[in-house]
Amino acid sequence: MPSSRVDLQSLQRLPKVELHRHLEGSMRPETLWEFHGNQGQQLHATYDECVKAVTIPVGEAPGFLPFLSRFDGLRFKYGGAEELERVAAEAVADAARDGVVHLELRFSPVFFARRMKEAAGLDEIESTRAVERAAEAIVRGAKAEATKHDISLVFIVTLARQFGLAVNLPALDLLKRPVGSSLMGLDLAGDESFSGFDFAKSFCRWKAYGRGITVHAGEDARANASQSVIEAARVLRAARIGHGIRACSDSQLMAQLAKAKVPLETCPTSNVQTQACADYATHPLKALLEANVVATINTDDPCISQTTLSREYWLAYTQCGLSWELLRTCAINAARKAFLLTNSRAALVRRVTEAWEKASKPNEGSAVMRED
Repeated sequence: MPSSRVDLQSLQRLPKVELHRHLEGSMRPETLWEFHGNQGQQLHATYDECVKAVTIPVGEAPGFLPFLSRFDGLRFKYGGAEELERVAAEAVADAARDGVVHLELRFSPVFFARRMKEAAGLDEIESTRAVERAAEAIVRGAKAEATKHDISLVFIVTLARQFGLAVNLPALDLLKRPVGSSLMGLDLAGDESFSGFDFAKSFCRWKAYGRGITVHAGEDARANASQSVIEAARVLRAARIGHGIRACSDSQLMAQLAKAKVPLETCPTSNVQTQACADYATHPLKALLEANVVATINTDDPCISQTTLSREYWLAYTQCGLSWELLRTCAINAARKAFLLTNSRAALVRRVTEAWEKASKPNEGSAVMRED
């Protein structure tokens, strides 16, 4: 077994799988500021104000709606397709540098279509072609960068539930467009006080086309966690639950999740910042794993939360109470639940399992870990 201390650099070297990362929350602040200046925007007066608007200071936990408000600071014109290619490529490069070998990058094509315009209202309906161009640019940029690294990619389309079905329809229409062949998953995110029932037919259609379904649920402390998770699983046919940690308040629901092997995409820092849990020490990740729930560790929005996947693993080990064995279980769980074809997923599981099992053996060098 490894020593009782963990070194971030050693964790970075281990292959990891990221199932829950939003491109919108992964963009580099310096790149955003460059776009802001190039387009003559007036949203942020200085670079420091820009950073303050789109990130949450380490150690602060403002709550769910203040967390979502960080996305308001991202809503300005970036430029054209070239700029969207760049932010996607940088997100892949940042993940690869952190030891991520499989990245499931989720994004809202509607959000990014609006980033190629001077102004757009939140309720404005974008054309399917504009949304398609945005998706094509992101896929193109991310894939090009992935070829430079030993990293596989899955793209997941995200819909914002609070904006309603009509605003999201152009993104749903991408399933039948050429870029749709690269979009292997569908996600519903946003304010959980808005029901997902209006999206049910669309999610069933994407599932029928072989796409993976993941739904944000059991994250917002203001919502009924059990109802939200049950809606995600039964109505929206979710194969994975985004966050889902508040399901721990319902023992019957936890048992159902464990029996059905529905994985939870937990994000420790984000979960604390949104006040889904009080702090790392009370984060239910350990309790979920000990109840045989298939839990995984993710970043959610690494720029907004100022974190990395390696840091989330380190926090889970040092602050959330996970043993090394449970930490390794999370890494393998993520590989097993990736939205990949069977052969590719099996190869990923072997790669992750072999590396983490080797790291956990004594006298293997990488098993000696310290917090530097």
